[in-house]
Amino acid sequence: MRGTSSREDEGEALIDTDVFISYIKGDEMIEHSAHVIDAITSGRLEARISSILFDDITTGVRSKGMEIRDVIKVILAIASIKHVSLPITSAIAINALMIYEKHGGSRRLHYFDAFHVATAKINDLKMITSDRYILENQETLGIKAVDLKTL
Repeated sequence: MRGTSSREDEGEALIDTDVFISYIKGDEMIEHSAHVIDAITSGRLEARISSILFDDITTGVRSKGMEIRDVIKVILAIASIKHVSLPITSAIAINALMIYEKHGGSRRLHYFDAFHVATAKINDLKMITSDRYILENQETLGIKAVDLKTL
């Protein structure tokens, strides 16, 4: 069931990698990720991404054996969705590494996710994600996280 009263699909938000992957793959979260993409294409939601997202995706799908030409297709699909890519600054990198030092590890915060969290934090953006660790620890991480499953 989608949440409609909170308006969390409006304004500006950092979009986590999982939203794009779900949309492109058509997995169990497709209805929710399609709702976010619709909010972006209709202009209700201004999508921001961490520039590390492309490395995150490439590393993830290549580790599962995806061929380079297919990785390029995935990146092109994401590029076709209106967004602003926020650069990794030294402040974001330092913040990400400090977050990872505290929260990283198996079944905790993934290395790339620390950069997404730091980007959201430094840019004062809510973050749309389905990542359980981020959602359950958003206050400690210093961000506002929106559960993709509620959209």
